[in-house]
Amino acid sequence: MLRRALSVVNLLLLLGIVAMTYAAVQRANIVVDMTVDSRFTLSAQSREVVALALRNGRPIQILGFYLPQDVIQREIDDQYWQLYSSLSEGLISRRYVDPNVEPAFFARYQTAFNQGIYVYVGYLGADGLIDQTTIIPVSTDSGQEEDMTEALSQLLALGQFVVYFERSLETLDPADNQQQGMSILNNILRTNGIVTQPLSLQDLIARNQEIPADASAVVIARPGRRMTATERAMLNRYLIQGGRVFIAADYLPIPEAFLDEDDPFGRDLWDNFGLALRDALVVDPSASGQTALDVLSAVIFEDSELTQNINKLNDPSSVTQFRLARPIEINPQSSVRNGAAIQTSAQAWGERNLADVIQRTQYAYDEGDLKGPLTLVAWAENPSNGARLVLVGDGDFLMNGQVRQPQGNATLFLNSIGWLTGFAQQVAFQPRAYTTTPILFTSGQQLDVVTFITLVLMPGLMLMGAGLAYLRRWRQ
Repeated sequence: MLRRALSVVNLLLLLGIVAMTYAAVQRANIVVDMTVDSRFTLSAQSREVVALALRNGRPIQILGFYLPQDVIQREIDDQYWQLYSSLSEGLISRRYVDPNVEPAFFARYQTAFNQGIYVYVGYLGADGLIDQTTIIPVSTDSGQEEDMTEALSQLLALGQFVVYFERSLETLDPADNQQQGMSILNNILRTNGIVTQPLSLQDLIARNQEIPADASAVVIARPGRRMTATERAMLNRYLIQGGRVFIAADYLPIPEAFLDEDDPFGRDLWDNFGLALRDALVVDPSASGQTALDVLSAVIFEDSELTQNINKLNDPSSVTQFRLARPIEINPQSSVRNGAAIQTSAQAWGERNLADVIQRTQYAYDEGDLKGPLTLVAWAENPSNGARLVLVGDGDFLMNGQVRQPQGNATLFLNSIGWLTGFAQQVAFQPRAYTTTPILFTSGQQLDVVTFITLVLMPGLMLMGAGLAYLRRWRQ
């Protein structure tokens, strides 16, 4: 009799210990991945971004807006977001808001919410609230981990990179939202946490100043005039000190045009980087748009960071298109690293009779023209001082009227800025091969059911069975 009573007491004690342990673990929010294929472990790229956040030390909050009917989506998202909180030891916190409960706070996010954006990341201010000036929206295009890690990388880069748009050379205006402006690309840079500022070489010279030391890159977009000797010397000094420059230059039918074959700065680029723009217009009958002068990216060099997501398979919008583009000559014997990123087809040529093309829109291959394939986009890097250069033989592709379609035009510019500055615009995720399909709980209710079955129902049935067996024996 005593042994039976002790058995019942021990069973109840064990049940109590298990219940208390479960409750303690649940409150501690301990995350352990016990799957064979590490399905619930953040990837190496994500862990690297979290490590950067820890070194940064500034508290980050994941802010999500979920309606009551979205509770299942919230539970799914939270299973990923808590991995970031756990790995960062709480530096990355989570806050979920019901728009119906906090309508005033939700009001500023409602427009984006209606467009499908409901999760954000940002730094926490001294008041414990998310700093509105640092908020980065989390896309929902690729998957919870990829989208969150990309947003965190943008947040960590916030304010660290400054891109200057040169304006005194009659270049495209980054603040102009008209068809001839460049506001779309400028706004994309700012959305990704890159600071953009105008720059005037003329004004710097007048004030006896140099290009700012915080310049991560200088953009010269479709310049309308040649640089003066003083401006040229200033830009060369910036490059000698490890500067990064993006140049997109059109052909201009004017004397002393920017980077024509007689431009002294063009000779500097050839001597220092092994790149030169030729006085010719590219014609490509086999890889072009409306006319053979609307040249497409027939060939890309896939090992170049400049061509990532360009010419994607079965995606015609991912090509680049240049109109009245100039070919680029590359010196393979240059003392620096250089190369082509985008080329024409082999059937293209560089028309040297510019008057026929500009005035009469007539072109035909003649002896003396440049033979294809021709380089449209080139790069160069000086390992000794870190200077980098991207040269494009067209400037119109940067305009608002050209970057929407095809989308490859915007991709090329953003890739170029990413390579020049070192800013990773998008985290690259390697595909995983899952050997098992682990259980994914989609709601808190399911977790409660599992808890009830394992901690109450199963031990209760065992206790009941033991009790019935005891009663039967006692009656006998």
